[in-house]
Amino acid sequence: MQQSADLQRVQGMMVYLGSIANALEVLMGRGARAVCFRAGREVGLEHEVQRRTTDLFEALEDVREEMLRMGINWPFEPFKKRSEPDLVTQHDDYSEIRLAFRNCIVRCTLFRYGFPQEMSLCQTKHGLFCGLLQQIYGASSTLDVVHSGENACLLRLRCYHR
Repeated sequence: MQQSADLQRVQGMMVYLGSIANALEVLMGRGARAVCFRAGREVGLEHEVQRRTTDLFEALEDVREEMLRMGINWPFEPFKKRSEPDLVTQHDDYSEIRLAFRNCIVRCTLFRYGFPQEMSLCQTKHGLFCGLLQQIYGASSTLDVVHSGENACLLRLRCYHR
């Protein structure tokens, strides 16, 4: 019974944060997404990470572990279509990998409250992810939504060459 009450309190707090994020979006307009991404990135850059690596897949696992250490369970996995030869696509200035994010408390909160996805609250968590990755992997990155849905979001991670 206590776990259910705790879950309700957490969900209530997330709905509150969702409403604040929506108000920020309305008040600040287009700049809210950039401000929130930057704020999330700063938190990720200031967090003390346990290790660093030059391997992208190890770095992604380390980001997952760091987020768990922070109390954030945001499971994700690399994604590619069967017809695609590789998980990572190389470009002139960056490498790109798509990630499927399934159990996302932000997405669940937005659906419960009726807010659209891909706005400032999503950008805050994307910034956090990129800040942690930058510390661990050593390259700046961006995380953009390819598809947002009820069951999962497909995001594109771009890691810029050092």
